Amino acid sequence: LIAEGPDLVVTWGTSVSRAILGTIENNGTASALGDIPAIFMIVADPVGSKLVDSYNASGRPLISGVRNRVPEDVQLRLLFEYFRPEKMGVVNDPSELNSTLNTNSLRAISEELSFELVEHVYELDDAGEISLDQVPLALAHLKQRGADAIYVGSSSFNLEHREAFVKAANALGLPVFSAYTQMVKDAGALMAIGTSYANVGRLAAVQAEQVVLNGAIPGELRIKSLNRYSVILNMKTARELSLYPALSLLTVAEIVR
Repeated sequence: LIAEGPDLVVTWGTSVSRAILGTIENNGTASALGDIPAIFMIVADPVGSKLVDSYNASGRPLISGVRNRVPEDVQLRLLFEYFRPEKMGVVNDPSELNSTLNTNSLRAISEELSFELVEHVYELDDAGEISLDQVPLALAHLKQRGADAIYVGSSSFNLEHREAFVKAANALGLPVFSAYTQMVKDAGALMAIGTSYANVGRLAAVQAEQVVLNGAIPGELRIKSLNRYSVILNMKTARELSLYPALSLLTVAEIVR
């Protein structure tokens, strides 16, 4: 990228953005791309990921971007309109920073929202990989510890293997709530509160236009986020689990049958 010298670099995802742009910890206000401006997108927590200083301004003159995750407290308040678990289970990939940050956020708000967070961490093999057969074992372990629902926030592994994950959870009678709409649409999770990647991309395109065509300095742009989100319900799963949503959710949700 540095050799090519583009007018702008756009990065997708937390891990890629941290690797390409570098973090504040390692680069201070500078960028690993030198003097090439950059916009990141599909980053759930750019402050926690050490990509930026704050959402008002990045603190890095050549870097700005778009965050995509609906805040955890917003997700959970809507989730609790559907079903209020006493114990919420979450399964972490220790190699994913977003997964850890998301769980930290859940832990921080669990007392305020009156639920207990039950955590399980996948084990990595010598190659740093997770075997798929850990999924049903992890969920069974959470069930044994009293979890009565499962939450999937930021976890690329759980998203990639969503069919196996949701199938194992549903078999145990554990409803799956998620920040990923694909978990509901593709795999049968019960409910998701998420954002459209297409709309996040459009928002990043607005940032890119300001930098490339209007001469804006990236670091002077706010870190943008969508102010609208989608509620997705899977009624087939609701029937299978005998958990039916409140009318207040049905009036605003997209229904998957």
